Amino acid sequence: MSSAVPGNGQCNHGPSDRRQDRIFELVSGYGPDVGQLCHAYPALMPGTGLGLAAGTSSAVPKVRFAGDPGIARLEALQDALDEGPGRDANRLRQAVRATDLTDPSWRLRWPRFTAAALDAGVRSVYALPLHAGGSRHAGAVTVYRGTPGTWGDAHRKTIETFTAAATELLTLQHRGLDPTGAFTDARRDRSILLLAAGAPLDPRPGLATDHPDVDLPLIRWFQQADLPAVRTHLQTVATHHALADADRYRFVLAAHEAMTNAVLHGGGHGQLLLWQGEGHLWCEVSDHGPGLSGTSLPIHRPGSGTPDCLAPGHGLWLIQQACTSLDIITDSTGTRLLLGYRLPSYHRQARRPAFRIGGLRGTRAASDSK
Repeated sequence: MSSAVPGNGQCNHGPSDRRQDRIFELVSGYGPDVGQLCHAYPALMPGTGLGLAAGTSSAVPKVRFAGDPGIARLEALQDALDEGPGRDANRLRQAVRATDLTDPSWRLRWPRFTAAALDAGVRSVYALPLHAGGSRHAGAVTVYRGTPGTWGDAHRKTIETFTAAATELLTLQHRGLDPTGAFTDARRDRSILLLAAGAPLDPRPGLATDHPDVDLPLIRWFQQADLPAVRTHLQTVATHHALADADRYRFVLAAHEAMTNAVLHGGGHGQLLLWQGEGHLWCEVSDHGPGLSGTSLPIHRPGSGTPDCLAPGHGLWLIQQACTSLDIITDSTGTRLLLGYRLPSYHRQARRPAFRIGGLRGTRAASDSK
């Protein structure tokens, strides 16, 4: 979401683009219920089983899903004994792979879990912490397999993509919103766009394509071609919530800038979530790109001697100026920008927005004129 990729100022297009596309395909196709996503797992990696334990960042993770009764027992055992691949992945915040549980080293590391897993016919495991898109949750995805052997690149990429999608849905869940209707609306609008592009779809009758929904929360997944339509939709929503012309322009401009930078520098795809609360319109734009560096967060307007649109950090600076508040979460797994804009009906008390950069926090005073 800055105007430059950390370190070089160039666009970050490449192999990660398809992975991001797949992450948001899973989120949009099976969300908002992470359980529904988990039920779809067998089709993604046949011959393996899935366990998911999750909690808030400060809570002990609890079993949320198990693919079969045997996995349920192993997940419960990890919970009860505080040992096993999922527990280690959560504790170490990194992938844990056991290619053959009959190796004595695993009995030393997880004595009771390993014995129970072998008794259940499990020979290899792969666990990943719930950490993606700049968000971290307590817990892990654990994949169980009945045969020993290495986990190939294709398997690892599938597990990483699935874990990122699960993390995204858990992050959405922790917002405390009910996005069920928003997901339905987003899927409908996507179908209409595909139909307009010539896809052989049969949309449900009665869909009004010329009256975008203004109900909140609103969720959209986007890439380059989607930006004009999403921006128009944001204008409609902002108008419905009584933002004056200048305020509406600023808010939509900031959201559009965040989405554009997600496309150009965050992997080519992103997610937009819009909702109302505490007298504000809130807009979160997230991606699963390389994250921002500290030098990408300008305090002063960048671009001395450089056209503004090309200056590193100009996009983020513009977003800061346009919104009442800005909260940033970023690390090597992605970036989340939370943009806030006070609604006219809310009292005009200055807010001190937080900047959270890779776990470090700072503040700046917000101007009431914005």
